[in-house]
Amino acid sequence: MSSATGRSASSRRTRPVRQSAADTFASSANDEGVSRFPPPGLAPLGHRNYALYWVGQLVSMSGTWIELTATSWLLYQLTDSPFLLGLNGVFRAAPIFAFALIGGTVADRVERRRLLLITQSASVASSLLLGALVVTGHVVFWHVYVISLINATIAAFDAPGRQSLFPMLVPRGQLQNAITLNAMLFQTGQLVGPAIAGVLIARVSIAAPFFVNAISYFAIIGALLAMRIPPIASPGPRGSIRTELVGGLRYVRASAILPLVLAIEATLSIFGHNQALMTIFARDVLGAGAEGLGLLLSSIGAGALAGMILLILLGDIRRKGAFMLASGALYASTLLVFAWSRSFPLSLAVLAVLGFADATWGTMRNAIAQLAAGDAYRGRVMSLIVIVSRGLTSASQVETGVATALFGAPGAATIGALAIGGVMAAAATRAKALRNFTAPGRGRQVPQVAPAGGE
Repeated sequence: MSSATGRSASSRRTRPVRQSAADTFASSANDEGVSRFPPPGLAPLGHRNYALYWVGQLVSMSGTWIELTATSWLLYQLTDSPFLLGLNGVFRAAPIFAFALIGGTVADRVERRRLLLITQSASVASSLLLGALVVTGHVVFWHVYVISLINATIAAFDAPGRQSLFPMLVPRGQLQNAITLNAMLFQTGQLVGPAIAGVLIARVSIAAPFFVNAISYFAIIGALLAMRIPPIASPGPRGSIRTELVGGLRYVRASAILPLVLAIEATLSIFGHNQALMTIFARDVLGAGAEGLGLLLSSIGAGALAGMILLILLGDIRRKGAFMLASGALYASTLLVFAWSRSFPLSLAVLAVLGFADATWGTMRNAIAQLAAGDAYRGRVMSLIVIVSRGLTSASQVETGVATALFGAPGAATIGALAIGGVMAAAATRAKALRNFTAPGRGRQVPQVAPAGGE
């Protein structure tokens, strides 16, 4: 949809009753003026607030991938144990399971920009702390676990806040394009971050990536401070945190689409590729070292970036459900090929295709979830996505460690590919509502069944 069409659609939907937060932010974006971008998929960057958010997140996300790569390498060097490397996933996952729903409920109740300023500032402190432990030579493996626990607790509030903020910075008619661009910045960070981490580890020190990541957070902090976001009128009396949390769960359960998306997301998170699996393959299967690990992860990022570019060129995908299922089948197939590759160049090529499939698959899952969620419930819906994606992905590193110890790294990847392929086949043949999902927005939203709170 073009910028002009987005402004017109937003204007037609304005009603005399109290506006939702998303409508208020969209009106603000419209007032700022929108540039025409070729292709139309870049139109959200014509809105000042979203452009600030996107650039700030691009820098910060690159720093995050730098630290994630360095953390895996540091922990494996300290322990020389696939199991202890995978165990770090428990500490990264537990706070997500414990606090993400609360974080999503908070995101629906408070000013989201302020919430993100707090979480991003806390992330600066945790990166500086781990960097200081490494550079002074006092770091031991359990320090990494503690820092992972702290970072995951911050993420339990940060991720739902981010996922529910960025759709409010553009008109609803440009939401799918904004989702694609948001995924693209993640994949761009995944492309450049690991490669930078590998160079920093090999040529500077293992401590350098943590300080670089700490600095990168100031890009998004500055962007948040520079945004011109109008105050949102209070929605009136709210229920308790517990009441609104339960209301969000009821809302998701009443949907014909959201439980299916969550189930597919959970399967990928448990059995898909992860940092631990790539680290083990780089060192023990392919013999590529730290710089090889960076190249493997960057290959995934490069393929994902190509997928994002394709989605931007294509614009709105009408048959979102069918496209998502096809991308998932491609992902499972390429993961199986990678499991049995012993050639580093071939592995790089296969991972590029895997990244392409992962990016397009993930973008469609996110788009379907965002379009099926009402604005007032967005924080809580996205907190569930965070739990089954980020939470289970972290926990999956334990599965990787155990499966690798029992069957070797190729066996672990094979199990994952077969599990994902089986679920995608079942969804394609039995989940008609998801397979036929084509709704561009409001038409398929679930009726409100519980107190919304927040907006």
